[in-house]
Amino acid sequence: MDRILDMEYNAEKEKLKIPEYGRNIQNLIYHAKTIEDQKEQQIFIEEIVELMKKMKIGNKVSPEYKDKIWIHVYKIADYELTAIPPNGIIPEPKPADFKPEKLNYPTSEKHFRHYGHFIHSLIDKAIELEPSLKKDQFVALIGAYMKLAYKTWNPDHYVNDKIIMQELYEMSNKQLTFPDGYSIDMLLDKEKLNGTYSSAPAKRRTTKRKITKK
Repeated sequence: MDRILDMEYNAEKEKLKIPEYGRNIQNLIYHAKTIEDQKEQQIFIEEIVELMKKMKIGNKVSPEYKDKIWIHVYKIADYELTAIPPNGIIPEPKPADFKPEKLNYPTSEKHFRHYGHFIHSLIDKAIELEPSLKKDQFVALIGAYMKLAYKTWNPDHYVNDKIIMQELYEMSNKQLTFPDGYSIDMLLDKEKLNGTYSSAPAKRRTTKRKITKK
């Protein structure tokens, strides 16, 4: 005798709005939509949010993380809820013609990407400084950082200090030159980094001698 199994395949079920949460979460949210009492629905949704937080990986302490979960809840519910998120902002569906803003990738840095974007910010800051000992020290540190970054990404390559100085000059649109009297390896020397190494005359070190009365 043939047996006919009454089975329902996932392909025959309603499509999941956000598959990463699974069908049970979706069914719970659908059930929440049927709760007419606003307070009861609020409590029910908050419990679902806590469950969804346990399922996702990320910084679960930040407020932005929890706000994102609430946005997902509303999206799954087709925005047919009365529960209010902690931030007080009820998520709304995006327009059908919504397009994210285009990211503008930096083009001026394409020839010096091995130094990273941070170095360009330092260079811009140095250009704004008035000529002074402080500016010379800052530019020297930038050059030292550039060499450190270069050696990090090219450990098998020998880098000439003249190359670092030339590229610093080019990256600053010919507005910065590595100051005389400084070592480009000063980042590796704690004493130089603390400012004892500079173009200023070195101070004589004196030691205090303890005088004892006889």
